[in-house]
Amino acid sequence: MRRSHVDAAGVLHEWDDELAGEAWDHGPLILSWADVCADLEDPDAGFCVAVHEMAHKLDVLDGELDGTPPLPSAWYRQWARDFQRAYDAFCAEVDAGRETTIDPYAAEAPEEFFAVCTEYHFSAPEVLEEAMPEVAAHLARFYGPSPMGAG
Repeated sequence: MRRSHVDAAGVLHEWDDELAGEAWDHGPLILSWADVCADLEDPDAGFCVAVHEMAHKLDVLDGELDGTPPLPSAWYRQWARDFQRAYDAFCAEVDAGRETTIDPYAAEAPEEFFAVCTEYHFSAPEVLEEAMPEVAAHLARFYGPSPMGAG
């Protein structure tokens, strides 16, 4: 996909960007058909571009792409505490160069952490439950039990 951006100095920057998917705040959800097919061929690998991008759409429903979908206030406080703790610990592991069972892309930002963990909830819940039991419990409460059997 061809991208462009005008910076603060008014300079136009253009580049090619290869994406598996993209969720626009107030627009469509775009998926790479090749990546969707790859996910279907290995459904329990922990990756699912469609689920990942849908998680971003749910996340932004409260107006902010921040890793937290709209929740009742009491649950929001628990979610924020548990997700922040897990995210910080995960980022420390990634920053230290340690091998992680969860895709290191989750360390990019809180919204990516939520989306990647959502992928694991739906495609490899036992991996998520082993690595981050509190996050797994929140996602099972939010989405319901994983169709892949754990939780």
